[in-house]
Amino acid sequence: MASGIIGTILGGVLTGGAGPALGAGIGAAIPSIAEIARVIVDRTIPDPQKKAEAQAEIEQALATREAAVAAAIQAQNEQQNAINLAEAQGNDRFSSRWRPTLGWACVAAFVYQFLAAPLVTWLGAILGVALGIAFPAPPTIVVSDFMPVLIGMLGLGAMRTYERTTGVPGAVPAPQTARR
Repeated sequence: MASGIIGTILGGVLTGGAGPALGAGIGAAIPSIAEIARVIVDRTIPDPQKKAEAQAEIEQALATREAAVAAAIQAQNEQQNAINLAEAQGNDRFSSRWRPTLGWACVAAFVYQFLAAPLVTWLGAILGVALGIAFPAPPTIVVSDFMPVLIGMLGLGAMRTYERTTGVPGAVPAPQTARR
């Protein structure tokens, strides 16, 4: 089990989240602690009875450790679920409005890149000719940097709209009370 956990962690770190897929392979490549302990006991304890006792102690310690790790993971998952539930039920504008805010940031970047920057460049050229001064061009935004974010948000928005229109349970929001 320890090599599987280590493999999953390493796989997630090395592949950016594909840990479960590669974790089994990495875990299989790493010898387990129990196997290493058995080899050490086999090579250091010649008496068969003491060897069996030592291996039983090692197995008991590893089983206790694995149970503690599983309990810690379960407790961590329960705490994260409680946090997720509290955030989902909250009325915090920061956490509930992140998608629209990100959308407006993408809109602002598009407006700047395709409207404001060309107009500023054009006006700067006209003023530069009239005044005899060379104005520097405004900085540009690399559109390819934020397009995956915008396309992903649009895709998620379309999926959410589809869920709401088809009546997927939990997708239709509760009726809102009138604000004054």
